[in-house]
Amino acid sequence: MTTSPTTAVGFEEFGASLEAAKESAGAAPKYQVEITKESKATILCNIESGVKDLISSLAKKEKIGGVDIEVEKYEHLPNSQTGVVMYFIAKGLKTEFDIGFSTEPVSIARRGQAGAYDKKVEGKKRLLTRDQKNEIIEKMQMSYYEKDLAAGKITIEDAMDSIKETFNTKKGFEEMGYMLPPAKTAYPFWETEEGAEDAKS
Repeated sequence: MTTSPTTAVGFEEFGASLEAAKESAGAAPKYQVEITKESKATILCNIESGVKDLISSLAKKEKIGGVDIEVEKYEHLPNSQTGVVMYFIAKGLKTEFDIGFSTEPVSIARRGQAGAYDKKVEGKKRLLTRDQKNEIIEKMQMSYYEKDLAAGKITIEDAMDSIKETFNTKKGFEEMGYMLPPAKTAYPFWETEEGAEDAKS
C-alpha cells in the first residue's frame, strides 16, 4: 500500500492560515439584499412539532430534549423564535452563497442588547411607527389570519403561535413603558410618571 507524501506545516504558517480563515468568515458578504426596518411582511410555516420545540428551546435558552449541549452554548442567539430562524437563515445564506443583508434584520437582535436600540429607549425616542404598532395589534386578533386559514396556508396552531408571540412582543414594549394603544389613529407613546408622553422623533 502506498501513502501520499505529507508536508509538514510550521506553527507560523498554520497561524497565518487560521487568521485568514477567520478573516474570511467575518468578511462582508459579496452580495447584499437591500432591506429596511420600515418594510415588514408576514410568513408562517407548517413545520414538524420537533422542529418547533427545538427553535423554542433555543429562543428561551432551555435545555434541548435529547441533546447533550449546555445552554451556555446558544445564549448568544436571539430570544424570539422568529429571531432564531432568521439567525440561521442569514448564517446559511452567508455560508452557502455569500449573500447578506444591507442591515441586520430586526428580529436577529437580542432584546436588551446594547446598541442604537437601547439609546432610543434611554432617550424615549420613537421605537415603532403607527403602522408598525397597528400591525402588532392586528396580529393579536384571529381575524388577521382568517384568509390564510380558509386557504389552508396555515393551521389553527400556527395562528395561535403567532398570536402568542405577538402578544409577548407587545408585552415586552409595555413592560419598558412604551405603550401601544389599540386605536388605529393613535401613535405609540412613552408612559411617564406625569402621564403619557409622545415619543420623540
